Amino acid sequence: MIKTFGVRGNLLLSFIGISGFAILTTGAAIYSFLVLQILLDRITEQRMPMALTAQELSYRVERSIAKTPSLLSAKSPQERSQSWDRISFEIEAIDRLLLLPDNQGFASDTLNLLQNHLGLLRANLFSLYTLVGERIELADRKQLILDQMHKSQEGILIVLDNWITSVDNNVQRLNTTLKDDRISVEDRAVSEKELIKSLTLSTSLQKTLHSITEIYFILFEITVAETQEEIDLFELRMQWSLESLATLSDSVEPQLKDLISAEIERFKFFVQGEKNMPSLRAQEINLIASSQSVEQQNISLSDELTKVVEIIVGDSQRDISEATIQAHAVQRKISIILFIIVLMSLASSILIVWLYVDRNLIARLTALSSSMLAIAGGNLRAPLPGPDSRDEIGQMAAALVTFRDTAIEVEENNLRDIEVARRRLVDAIENSSEGFVFFDEEDRLVICNTRYRELLHPDAEFEIQPGTRFESIVRTAAESGHIVEAQGRVEEWVAERMALHIDPGEPRIQQRRGGQWILITERKTGEGGTVAIYSDITDLKQREEELTRKSNALEQLSKQLAKYLSPQVYDSIFSGKQEVKLDSKRKRLTVFFSDLIDFTKTAERLESEDLTKLLNHYLTEMSEIALAHGATIDKYVGDAIVIFFGDPESRGVKEDAVACVTMAIAMRKRMSDLEKIWMESGLEKPLKCRMGINTGLCTVGNFGSEDRMDYTIIGSGVNLAARLENACPPGEILISYETYAHVKDVIECQPVGQIEVKGFTEPVSTHRVIDLYENLTTEWQPIRAELKHVRLDIDVGSMTLEERQEAVTVLREAQERLTQMKEGHLHPGQS
Repeated sequence: MIKTFGVRGNLLLSFIGISGFAILTTGAAIYSFLVLQILLDRITEQRMPMALTAQELSYRVERSIAKTPSLLSAKSPQERSQSWDRISFEIEAIDRLLLLPDNQGFASDTLNLLQNHLGLLRANLFSLYTLVGERIELADRKQLILDQMHKSQEGILIVLDNWITSVDNNVQRLNTTLKDDRISVEDRAVSEKELIKSLTLSTSLQKTLHSITEIYFILFEITVAETQEEIDLFELRMQWSLESLATLSDSVEPQLKDLISAEIERFKFFVQGEKNMPSLRAQEINLIASSQSVEQQNISLSDELTKVVEIIVGDSQRDISEATIQAHAVQRKISIILFIIVLMSLASSILIVWLYVDRNLIARLTALSSSMLAIAGGNLRAPLPGPDSRDEIGQMAAALVTFRDTAIEVEENNLRDIEVARRRLVDAIENSSEGFVFFDEEDRLVICNTRYRELLHPDAEFEIQPGTRFESIVRTAAESGHIVEAQGRVEEWVAERMALHIDPGEPRIQQRRGGQWILITERKTGEGGTVAIYSDITDLKQREEELTRKSNALEQLSKQLAKYLSPQVYDSIFSGKQEVKLDSKRKRLTVFFSDLIDFTKTAERLESEDLTKLLNHYLTEMSEIALAHGATIDKYVGDAIVIFFGDPESRGVKEDAVACVTMAIAMRKRMSDLEKIWMESGLEKPLKCRMGINTGLCTVGNFGSEDRMDYTIIGSGVNLAARLENACPPGEILISYETYAHVKDVIECQPVGQIEVKGFTEPVSTHRVIDLYENLTTEWQPIRAELKHVRLDIDVGSMTLEERQEAVTVLREAQERLTQMKEGHLHPGQS
């Protein structure tokens, strides 16, 4: 290569030579692309638009044909217009396709053939649109007559049904009169004559009803006839029925004859009058046949258009195939030329790399790189290549010599600075109030301060030298008895301490002899060493223990206080959700009242200790059930319990009501168990509980004074719940209508009726709670039966035990009497 040019000049000449081959390659490629572009233009600008347009025309025609069923099925002018708009949209799209400039490539005979077929298709579609309009108009007239027929049929059937019922009642009355042995002969004769007349009239009415019903049935059959032959057959049947009805009118009484004559005239209007039903149905059948014929013609036109499109697409595909073959031929020729140029370019590149780059540039750069790596590794005295040339590599060699000399000078200055920094670091560590220590990657001591030695061995003279292993240091401290948790288990503790040292995590607290506490913080360095800080936290630990003792005492006090509050109120106060201040709000709550019947009399018979035990047992059982259902226990008033749902926590008004009534059912069930337990323990008369529940607006919050307040509820809703509890029968649950409205989908209730409640101007509707639907079985379902002379209706779930026993007695007595009558011991007149 030419030495005066330097590396840059020589490489530039090489790249220019290689670029010449690239220019030749580019020229050949451009020529190839131009030829391909001409062929592609021929395909994309001539043949492809024609094929796509033909396919689009076929697609639009098929869409217009596919939308004709919706036009044929239109039931109203609006549906007909909407269907026609969609078809018109497709026809307009077809016209636009034929008018596009790109589509003028069609042959004139092909274009004329397409336009002729499309014109026929457009005319057929419009004819179909007209036929559908006539069919809809005809259907409206037919529907008007159908409405008149329905109205007429309903009227005559009502008249005949009422008349037949009246005659049947009269026949039944006369039969009853004739069975009476006490009537006179004259009255019997009159009754028999009247009975014969009524029976004759009843038979005539039945025949008339049957004939009229049959005629209306035939009329309705005409409306759905499929052919003219069916219509003619139905008209013949109609004529026979009318003649039969006319014959029947000649043998009945005048009033019925007038009715039959009027109906015959009405039927003639429907069958023979202007725009009668048979003629309307015949016109409708003809319109349907015409529509189907037009639709079939459209399908044939669509098939012919599809064939024309297939011819156009086939011609375009053949032309595209020829253009593709030409493009492949041009591509093969250009590929051979490009291959030759690329081979020449590769040969020149190989020569340049071998003769200049490898034997000159790379050899010199390799020697220069080896010297630079030696210097970077710390060998500043390594030999360097001499600057034997004036090119860029020679300049780099000269710069490297200068860099090496400067690095030697900087190294000497850095060694002096490191020694100064080391002395400053040691002074800073020694003046720290925390113990500091650093171990290398082999766990040998590198440096530590005096505070570390004092914390590790406070009472012994133990010299820790750099290079001492960490395990030896901690083992000596453990064996000297300074570490409390290592006493009696030195080896085990040393193993645990080594594991924590190897994999340090969060800071750890270590207890030392004499009540001293040390916080140890260890961290790994990037080289694998360990840095540790030892902090004396004895004062902090003592204050923490004092705070823990006070917190435990406060927690014990709060637990005792919680027994005087409902859990929800307690949690809301101590969690900060509710402030302890005089405040109230209006909310829709479900309120529950309960007490024990005759508890005062029971209290007079029991000793105070037994009474206290009994009452606490009862209140505990009920409270556990209430809390299990999420209730807020307001207060205990002797044997009475006041509970509400909806504050401070609410699931929703409906969910609160369901939870409250479910709780009451559980309490009632538990009371039945407690009655047995109390009877077994010696209580003569078990206690009965009654419960009242109401859902309504209440005022809830803290009431009282700033020094003494009570969390409770007040309002008319609370008073109503208390009144319902007073009105409730023993052992039952009485709820208001608003509560019933919320729980009726989940719980079986029985209406009790309205009761007068003190403090309320209007009577209150109440319901008695039976049980959850899921708990009810078949044996609690009502027993209902209705025969001709027997009607039985027993609501088992609503009956008390005494009522069920009385019902059994009545049913047994009825069974005995019916059995005796069956055996002949009693006759109908004997009681």
